[in-house]
Amino acid sequence: MTASLLAIVAIALLALISGVCFVGCVLQTGGLGGDPEPRKFTKYSDVDVLQNTSCVAYWPLDEASPADPSGIIKAHDAKGSNNGEYKHKGNAAALFPCPGFEVSPGVNSAQANGFLSLGVESLLPGDAKQPGNDPNVLTTGMQADGAFVTVPLSSVINPPPPFTIEAWARPEWADGGLPTLHVLLDARGNVGMSHGGYAIWVNTDGNWEAVVIGTGPSNAVVTADKAALSTVTHVVLTYDGTNATLFTNGVRAPQSASLPMGQTFSPNATVPLVIGVGNPSLPPRTQQGDLNFFPLFPFKGTIQDVAVYNAVLSDDVIKQHFDDGSGKTTLPAG
Repeated sequence: MTASLLAIVAIALLALISGVCFVGCVLQTGGLGGDPEPRKFTKYSDVDVLQNTSCVAYWPLDEASPADPSGIIKAHDAKGSNNGEYKHKGNAAALFPCPGFEVSPGVNSAQANGFLSLGVESLLPGDAKQPGNDPNVLTTGMQADGAFVTVPLSSVINPPPPFTIEAWARPEWADGGLPTLHVLLDARGNVGMSHGGYAIWVNTDGNWEAVVIGTGPSNAVVTADKAALSTVTHVVLTYDGTNATLFTNGVRAPQSASLPMGQTFSPNATVPLVIGVGNPSLPPRTQQGDLNFFPLFPFKGTIQDVAVYNAVLSDDVIKQHFDDGSGKTTLPAG
């Protein structure tokens, strides 16, 4: 083969290889300089909650378990100064165990031993520990069976309308038992003629439900969909002074609720906010056999990122909170 012919063959082969490479670069960008994968959103606490100017109190419930199980642990308010305390069988033994019994016809309170575990697996894939922003190091939650957080009475966490109450939770009780109320959080006053406040629970039919209390007293109760057991749910109550609305996983419940004609909402002005149990207006239990004493209606499960806002969050903002916290939101790479 002559030198000139060899040169022609070499040029043809180079053109063929270049063409294959060009096609390959177009069809298979991965690892060959194409756009990198998007990043996971990991700043739910920092961005969605703490940067919201209407947020007045926020309890991530991300504390670590104490070395001394009888010690008092603060549930820090990451937004303000309304720190709470964890109460459990180690530091409030007189309250536990909670007896299981029928409080009223068809409404039961579950038995609970006062168990508390902190630093458990996070409920929010979109909430990494800050600073650091490592998607593999997530914030943690509170897992409880009768244990709870109590936050001292404050007008900040019991605002007049408009307001929003927000939490993430995973119910972890067994299905198919007696019709039982499981209270996620409760700030209902009921001392003498002083009523008022709000609460969120899973009702005796197994549905997410919320209530706001007016003068009289009178209730506005709004019900959402079934509480999926062993499943994380983002729960939000809004109240604009007329309508109470409940959202689960960013979706508005079909019906809102209003107080009866002539009744107005009254903020709780008598009792602490409790997270994980109900009925803080009752006298504390002093003997294990005491029935209608605080705490009642324990929420067996994991709770995280409880927040109070002095405004009604819009549907779009609530949906954004759910998307960001649950890991559905992604960001451009870089």
